[in-house]
Amino acid sequence: MLTPMTVGVDQISAIRADFPALRRLRNGKPPIYFNNSCMSLRPQPVIDAITRYYAEFPTCGGGRAEGTKRLHNWFQDELRSHEVYAREAVCELLGAASADEIVWTRNTTEALNIVAHGLALEPGDEVVGCEREHNSNLVPWLEVERALRRRAGDPGLVVRRTFDLAEDQSFDIEKALAAITPNTKVLALGHASNLDGTLIADAELKRLADRIHEVGGLFVLDAAQSVPHRPVDVQALGIDFLAFSIHKMCGPTGMGALYGRMSLLASLDPWVVGGDTVADTWLDRVEYKRPPGRFEGGLQHYAGIVGTGAAIDYVTKHVGYDTIRAQELALNQRMTERIAPLQDENFWLLGPEDPERRGGVITMTSPHGALINAIEKTGDEEANIMVRKGMFCGNAYLHKRFDGVGSAANNLRASAYFYNTLEECDVFCDVVERVVKNPFDYFDDE
Repeated sequence: MLTPMTVGVDQISAIRADFPALRRLRNGKPPIYFNNSCMSLRPQPVIDAITRYYAEFPTCGGGRAEGTKRLHNWFQDELRSHEVYAREAVCELLGAASADEIVWTRNTTEALNIVAHGLALEPGDEVVGCEREHNSNLVPWLEVERALRRRAGDPGLVVRRTFDLAEDQSFDIEKALAAITPNTKVLALGHASNLDGTLIADAELKRLADRIHEVGGLFVLDAAQSVPHRPVDVQALGIDFLAFSIHKMCGPTGMGALYGRMSLLASLDPWVVGGDTVADTWLDRVEYKRPPGRFEGGLQHYAGIVGTGAAIDYVTKHVGYDTIRAQELALNQRMTERIAPLQDENFWLLGPEDPERRGGVITMTSPHGALINAIEKTGDEEANIMVRKGMFCGNAYLHKRFDGVGSAANNLRASAYFYNTLEECDVFCDVVERVVKNPFDYFDDE
């Protein structure tokens, strides 16, 4: 286990001062926000950037300008400079070859749908994923399977194949490699799990990329839970398509991005068409823009685009990935040290025991929904603790693992980010300890 790099209390206090939401009080107490796997909070520089758009240049983009076209319009020209900056920021963030390889989307889900529905897969082609994929990296491929079944007239046609995790619920590289066959056209994996934070290591990603390329397939990476927390270099890792959400890294809601190698984007059929996706139209035909414009239909979330550039600057330049990694590891170690010894037949932790392998995520699962409800409700009422309960869009995996013990939907997740503190962890762990030791004192009729 790594020893976490020390992040100074003063440094974290200064960072927390940037987040207005953390200054709020309810019943005289501040919020304790442990729902970062779903969505992070926003710092003042990002809020200011979004407000600046609405206050200073609140216009439409007039469509993505092809090439170096000059906009003779004050507000549009100013907006375009911010859009170019933000797209180049994402390009640099991911190590892409060109900013034109970055497509604006609403979120990771939309980005993955653009890929799934845009690829020209044929009956007999296969898509491989693991058993723990987020619904956003499962359902689009199931829809592709359904479409190919209709096309082939074969209701039993198998398109998506699944491989299992290791016994400790960590990613099993050998099972993944073995699942790739000459028929595999797409390997679609989640880089880090939103259920338990488990990560696929860079060396393993590269091995998988090399293998899928050997059989002529493509590597699609759901990086919603990794890009906000660590560097991801698409060229070095051999990733063909990558999707992530800006709202998980201190950016605005309704903003995500899709990376695709230019040659692949150019061959991808556009999914949502009309509006600004076209270079020109006639009554009987359409000429689409070059990527990325052909995938960005209609008016865009311009305030979100402006906020994206500010969010990436804040996370990568003001805070830095080293600080994020060190703080998340320290937080998860504290929570694991406090909660793991309490495990019994009434609850257990998901994922590997080592917190270093689970990022900033700790998830409890139980055969008793009343126990999960009691922890969530007590934490909210006593200390303004915000966690997440449910299935976290990992339904298929949870059903497979836990339906037999009646706990598939009984999960509680605390997910930390760099602005959380050890003191907040202790408040949460105090609640967990009290409830699991004396559960009947906290049960109600809910």
